[in-house]
Amino acid sequence: MQQVLGALIGVPATMLVAGGLGLVGVTIYSRLFSQRHREPIRWGHLGLGVVMFIVGALLVEAEILLFGAG
Repeated sequence: MQQVLGALIGVPATMLVAGGLGLVGVTIYSRLFSQRHREPIRWGHLGLGVVMFIVGALLVEAEILLFGAG
């Protein structure tokens, strides 16, 4: 039962961490290599990516504290 509950927290946490890192990466890439005819991704997306990453990391930490690392 602990493993199921851990997965209910761990899976969304992993998705938030991956999504946050992806948004940060795409925003930085878009800003560095922007083309003239296309507008780069806005800075709000960078903030959203950072927030998603932090929330995901906190959820991973909560899962480890509540259900263990195994």
